[in-house]
Amino acid sequence: MEDKHLSLKHRFIFGGLVAAFFTSTLLVFGPLSLYVSGNDEMWFSFRSLLSPVTLVAVIGLVVMTLVLSLPPGGIHKILCCLVFGITLGLYIQCGFFNISYGSGVLDGSQIAWKDYTTYGAIDSAMWAACLAMPFALYMVFKRSWRNILMIAAVFIILLQVGSLSIKLYQNQNTLNKLSHEVTVDGMYDLSEDDNTLVFLLGSMDKSYYDSYKKAHPEVTETLKGFTEYDNVLATGSDALVSVPAMLTGDVYKKDVKYTEYIRNAWNTNNVFDVLQRNNTDTRIYSDDKYFGNGAVRKVENIADRAQDSEAYWVIGGTMYRYTLYKSVPHYLKQLFWMSLNDYSSFKSNRTYNTDNDDGFFSDFEKQGGFRYTDRYPSAVRIYNLKGAERPYRLTSTGEKDTDGTTLEEQVEGDFCCILKMIDHLKENGKYDNARIIITADNGDTEFSQRPMLLYKDKGDTKAYRTSKAPVSLFDLPATLASTVTDDYKTIGSGKSFKDAEASAWNRRRFFYRSTGSNAESRIEEYKTNSSAIGEKELKLINSFYLNGGKVDNYVLGTELTFTEDETAAMYCQTGFGHTNGWRTIINGTPAVMEIPIEDIPENIEDLHAYFNVLNIYEETACIISANGEEVYTGRLTNDARVNGLNFLIPTDVIGRDKTVRLTFTFPELNGNTDIMALTSFKIYKQ
Repeated sequence: MEDKHLSLKHRFIFGGLVAAFFTSTLLVFGPLSLYVSGNDEMWFSFRSLLSPVTLVAVIGLVVMTLVLSLPPGGIHKILCCLVFGITLGLYIQCGFFNISYGSGVLDGSQIAWKDYTTYGAIDSAMWAACLAMPFALYMVFKRSWRNILMIAAVFIILLQVGSLSIKLYQNQNTLNKLSHEVTVDGMYDLSEDDNTLVFLLGSMDKSYYDSYKKAHPEVTETLKGFTEYDNVLATGSDALVSVPAMLTGDVYKKDVKYTEYIRNAWNTNNVFDVLQRNNTDTRIYSDDKYFGNGAVRKVENIADRAQDSEAYWVIGGTMYRYTLYKSVPHYLKQLFWMSLNDYSSFKSNRTYNTDNDDGFFSDFEKQGGFRYTDRYPSAVRIYNLKGAERPYRLTSTGEKDTDGTTLEEQVEGDFCCILKMIDHLKENGKYDNARIIITADNGDTEFSQRPMLLYKDKGDTKAYRTSKAPVSLFDLPATLASTVTDDYKTIGSGKSFKDAEASAWNRRRFFYRSTGSNAESRIEEYKTNSSAIGEKELKLINSFYLNGGKVDNYVLGTELTFTEDETAAMYCQTGFGHTNGWRTIINGTPAVMEIPIEDIPENIEDLHAYFNVLNIYEETACIISANGEEVYTGRLTNDARVNGLNFLIPTDVIGRDKTVRLTFTFPELNGNTDIMALTSFKIYKQ
């Protein structure tokens, strides 16, 4: 029997299974499960991680199988026992035996390793037991030790498959995380012959432009050929709603998660397919949250991180280092310690920064202005700039002032630099044949429904004029499509800005207002058949509530977000503000959440709660109560931003309705004020 097990065939069976155990534990489930657990810290998608993990795992499996199977006799047995013991230790260490080392995250602060001598001794004993176990089985069960180890290996592999599957199900937003990157590639490159430039300014209300024009009447001469439309209705009330609607024509109505809406909007046929079919080089410089992965195929400067060869190795290398840190014995962890902040440092230096108008303009001047090429017959460039959004840090000459400026200076600074870019077109003989749009994602007064809009068509050199035509920013896609084809009636609203001038004054226009806080977060749909678009003339015709207005039972361990998907908002009763896409601010005291739990396992004394804190606006005392019992008392400082809010919820305070009522109070504060910004939370059993 023993000789049979030493045959090459049986060595490959046993060695291959032990190799599969090692490969799956360290090279597959290690990085994948750690990503799912901590994906908020990482800028890349789950899909981006699959390629390097698959490659490394396949190579690892082949190499380990050969190493374990080819040596004869006793060496084969020793190697298999040793690798099995190491893998068992890795599995137990990563899944059950780690401690937080004080902070619980790799936040960049050095760990005082000498303070964990007792834990180190216990951890070393665990590892010694794991290493000794397969050798002990060999000594005691001469005939069946291989079968025992193979059954154990298969069982643990299946456990890991089940565990990862549950984590993925509970954190489905992980799979939906977008894997593209908006790069600065070709930002100032234009066509020799035909160009369309769109300057999309944040919150540039028509009244702000009116004030600027009054202070600078010479602008009408500078902008010769432009038409100012003063009866423009925005698509939405904030950038999260308005920008994707302006680009794709699709509207977010909270019937699906925001990330799913974005993905679908970019997968459907839109103006960028039309531009691409007509050989137009299209580049959009805006926040990546407005783009689905489908934009990679349609917009030249949007790159798929999963296909970036540099990111490919960086993602794999950093995740395996993180996996080793979590998996190796205590006394080896120092060799693999890293800060999760390191992940951000591996982002491409080509990434477009949406909060950097001064850098955008200074880079334009450093390059010497636009560069003109004959590589493509026509070009479309859309520049989404900060515009009139707070905080104001742009001077009237377009430079950055970290101490802050005023709204007037911010607006002047943006126009100062845009006009310099227009002057460059004039100096190079490209102005007359260029189409230029200067507009805003939305307004900033009343419902934020009145943006500014200036448009110069190709070949238009007439004097600056004003039009009262009933224009909608849903007309932007058709306007862009009209630059390359006459067949644009199915794009966006089906009307270009020029078409709108021929429209009847009772043209039907729509506007989508994002409003409400807490569980009342909603999109309100307004319609007007009038040329008037004031707050009173807009008629509310629909309200679309988050999750259809329903409150789902919470499944323990599920991570919910306060970001664009707002999956946490349905549980917020009071004190939580309106999300702006990357965080939700607690701005009331008390702030209350009611969370009905789907199921609470028996014999569990405490549930763990964790809130990820993006920012602290008020350093203040904070008390958190669960169903009336204090579960957290402390001060909101930078430590809370780094480590989040962690506390235990005793299960005996949860009633028969299985609802956890969390109340945040701030005894040092009175009235409503911005206190802290949250990005996610979860409640889980240890």
